[in-house]
Amino acid sequence: MKSIKKEKLIINLPTKIFIKSKILQEANIYLNEYKNLSSLVVIDSFVYKNKNKLNYILKNFEFIKKLEILENIYSEPTFDNLKLLKRKIRTKNIKIIYAIGGGSTIDISKGLSISLRTSKKIESLQGQNKFSETPINLITIPTIFGSGAEITSSAVFINTKNRVKGGINSNLLYPKICLIDPYLAKSNKLRQHIICSFDALVHSIESFTSVISNTFTKEMSILGATHILKGIDNLKNGNIESFENLALGSIFSIISLMHSEQNLTGAASYRLAVNYKYNHAYCGASFLENSLLFIDEKNNKLLKELVEKLFKNKVIKSNNLDCLVNKLKSIKKKYNIKNIALNEDQKKILTNEIIEMPMLDFSPVKIYKKDIFKFLSHD
Repeated sequence: MKSIKKEKLIINLPTKIFIKSKILQEANIYLNEYKNLSSLVVIDSFVYKNKNKLNYILKNFEFIKKLEILENIYSEPTFDNLKLLKRKIRTKNIKIIYAIGGGSTIDISKGLSISLRTSKKIESLQGQNKFSETPINLITIPTIFGSGAEITSSAVFINTKNRVKGGINSNLLYPKICLIDPYLAKSNKLRQHIICSFDALVHSIESFTSVISNTFTKEMSILGATHILKGIDNLKNGNIESFENLALGSIFSIISLMHSEQNLTGAASYRLAVNYKYNHAYCGASFLENSLLFIDEKNNKLLKELVEKLFKNKVIKSNNLDCLVNKLKSIKKKYNIKNIALNEDQKKILTNEIIEMPMLDFSPVKIYKKDIFKFLSHD
C-alpha cells in the first residue's frame, strides 16, 4: 500500500514471514493446519530438475496428505503460459498452493490461485482490485532472492495481445505464509543469484528517492541495500550466511518498494521484457548504475543519505556515489554480467513507451525523453 495522502507511516504486510536455514525440516510445524488439504505444489524447473533440492523438498513435505506437483518452466510469464499450466492440473478442488521457486514461479502460483476460483477472463484481472472472489490460499518458499514476490499482493504477467506487462493487484493475493530457507537456496550457480540480487537493489535504491518515500521506507531501503551488498561480498557456495543476507535484503527492499515506487530502471524493465523478452532482474543489473548517475546529475543531494549509510555499514569503501557505481560495475565484471546493448531504433521505441509509465509520476526529478534515451545508452 503506497502513500496516498503523504502519511508519515503506512505498514501493510499480512504475510507471515519466517527466515531460518533448514526451516523446511520443520515445515510440518509451520504448515500443520494445511496438512489435510488437497495441495498443489508449483516448483521452478531449475529446482525440479535438481534431484538433491527436489528430494529435500519432498522429504519435508511428507506430512501433506494429498499432493500434486506442477513444474513451471516459464520465466517472465505470460497469460498464455498460465493457461497452459492450469490445463495440466489434475486435482479437483485444490485448497492450498505452495509456490517454490523465484518470482516467476510465485507469480504463476498467484495467478493459479485466482484463476482456479473465478470464471472471469484472467487477462481482465490485470490492474487494481479487479476481482472479489477469494483466491486459493498460497504459501511461498523462494529459492532465489531478489524479486520479493514471496510477500507481495501482485502477480505480474505479460499480456501478449495488448503488449502490456503488469500486475494482477489485490490485497486478496497476499500469501498466507512465507518460509525462507537459505539452505534450499544455496547453489554453486552464483551468477544467477547475483543477477536476481540486482532486482532487490533496484527496489531499495530507486524507492529511496521516490517522492512518496518516508522515514520507514528509507530505513528499509538502507537495510535492503546493505544486506544485499554484504551477501554479494561474501557469496560462496555453501556460505549460508551470504544467502541469509540476500534473503533479508530482498525482503527489506520489497517492503520499501511496496510503500514507495521505482524509477527509470523499474519502468524500463517492464518494456524491455515485453518488447525484447529480457529478464526483469537482468534489466536491473544492466541499467541501475545509469539510474544512479541520472538522479545524481539532476540533484546530487537525493542519494547522499543512502551513500553515507552504505559507507557507514562498510559495504562501500568511500562516502561518494562513484564508489557505489564502481562497486556495481565490479560485481558485474566478476560474474560476467554484460549490459544490455540497444540500437538507436530500439532506444527510440523504448523512450516513447517508458515516458508514459505511471511509476515515473513519483520520480523526485522531472524526466524528459532525452533523459530516457541517455539512460538507455551505455556511453
